[in-house]
Amino acid sequence: MPKAQRSVVVNVPPDKFFAVISDFDSYAKFIPEMRAAHTISASGNVKRVAFEIEVAVLAFKKRVHYTLEFTESPPAGVTWRLVESDTVKANNGSWSLRDLGSGKTEATYAIELQLGALVPKAVSTFLAEQSLPKLLEQFKGRAESL
Repeated sequence: MPKAQRSVVVNVPPDKFFAVISDFDSYAKFIPEMRAAHTISASGNVKRVAFEIEVAVLAFKKRVHYTLEFTESPPAGVTWRLVESDTVKANNGSWSLRDLGSGKTEATYAIELQLGALVPKAVSTFLAEQSLPKLLEQFKGRAESL
């Protein structure tokens, strides 16, 4: 199963970055591939969120629907696991936030991702590894612009 982990330094304190990563319903505003994201349920620090993304790798283009369950630990980060999907077989990961002082945060994103049998492994690898720097920049840009 493709795995990836990357970190980025963000010019906001951990609580401000946590506010961005835990505002799931706003993801479509700053992640171009995200077609929809909405919270289905929330109980304490656990939220279930439904997502729809459009995956485009070379000539392959597909809409993917999935639901994740997030466990929030403010302001240290969040973890998630896959609940259900039409295409995704596994999607487990986390955001870990470390206060660097002076209003800066080291944000580490880790993911394990596996798509269904009909989806080429190269697509899973691309999503888990190659698109990760772009995703980190999207979250960084959102946090620093607010």
